[in-house]
Amino acid sequence: MDVAKDALAGLRVIEVGNILAGPFCGTLLADFGADVVKVEMPKSGDLMRGMGRIKDFWFCVENRNKKNITLNLKSEKGKDILGELLKDADVLVENFRPGVFERMGFSWEVLHELNPRLVFVSSSGYGQTGPNAHKPGFDRIGLALGGLLNVTGEASGPPIKPGVSVADFMTGMFACIGTMFAIYSRDVIGTGQGQRVDCCLTESVLRIQESIIAEYCYDGTIRRRIGNGTFVTIPSGHFLTKDNEYLVLSVSGNKLFEEFCRAVGKPELLENEEYITPEGRSKNREKINKIAEEWAQSNTIDDCLKALGDSIPCCKVYTAADIMKDEHFIARKAFVKVPTEKFGVMTMQNVTPVMSGTPGIVKWAGSSIGHFNKEIYSGLLHMTDEKISELEKEGII
Repeated sequence: MDVAKDALAGLRVIEVGNILAGPFCGTLLADFGADVVKVEMPKSGDLMRGMGRIKDFWFCVENRNKKNITLNLKSEKGKDILGELLKDADVLVENFRPGVFERMGFSWEVLHELNPRLVFVSSSGYGQTGPNAHKPGFDRIGLALGGLLNVTGEASGPPIKPGVSVADFMTGMFACIGTMFAIYSRDVIGTGQGQRVDCCLTESVLRIQESIIAEYCYDGTIRRRIGNGTFVTIPSGHFLTKDNEYLVLSVSGNKLFEEFCRAVGKPELLENEEYITPEGRSKNREKINKIAEEWAQSNTIDDCLKALGDSIPCCKVYTAADIMKDEHFIARKAFVKVPTEKFGVMTMQNVTPVMSGTPGIVKWAGSSIGHFNKEIYSGLLHMTDEKISELEKEGII
């Protein structure tokens, strides 16, 4: 089978934004070959550069495969240059607060007139319309208003935020999906027209809330926090083992429950009429989870995994060190080594999903501020070296 180099070869994307939801959409497109030009403010750059334990480290990962340039969009010359970049672009990705980009002179109407084929992708806290559209929105706000925080944590404790920016990443993924829907409509269905793609943190989180909304609207039930277990898979949870590791266990259905009982040396549980049906186990979830908890505490993590075998869904809670030495991740080539300007060779997550015909590839890591200025301004906009130097002195780029 002939393998194409890039799934999105020839797709030109202009990315204007900060930190994560917008830039992550750009990264996903860039991983599969889109020509992504990332616009940053001169000197300061994307705020992500200063975030995290090591300056620029996170930026190297989440802005890989992009041609980052500097451009001062607070200046009229900077706005004019952005307009020139957008004339021949396929996609514009931005994540300013709604209204900010419009006040710069880049409303949807203006952009559509400038380039009718342009797909304009916006990510924000609350979306481009509605009474709260003007409000700032960050990951935690999306998690709260989208309903995820209310169902995450112990029943008697406060809502617990996930350890990474789930709402931001989720919004970036929905933005990427929306981009490809719009490209398909324009180029495959053949409308020839771009469209506005409106993504937001709150609705991205809301969309993944299973049947929570349907349940409430059906009979008024509000799902609450129940800790690490569920009412569907029993036993399930994160159980501390004898050697202070956490066993993750998720048992669903009668067959797996029977295997679990035999694996933990409790075949007599199968004689208890309260435990032999899913409904019965749901009513007795705390008792059954307690049995799993006590069994895990009397065994090491390795003994637990060996006893449960390959048919019962279980694993250890991994740290970064565990992930890096896992044979399955290694076999799947889930990591990639990428040279960087500042940190030498960096190991980071590889491209996902894995595609047989048009695989993605990490070509370079996120680069220093303005690294691609000459290539873009000279090669794409045909500026002379003198013009580029002049713009640099004026603080435009």
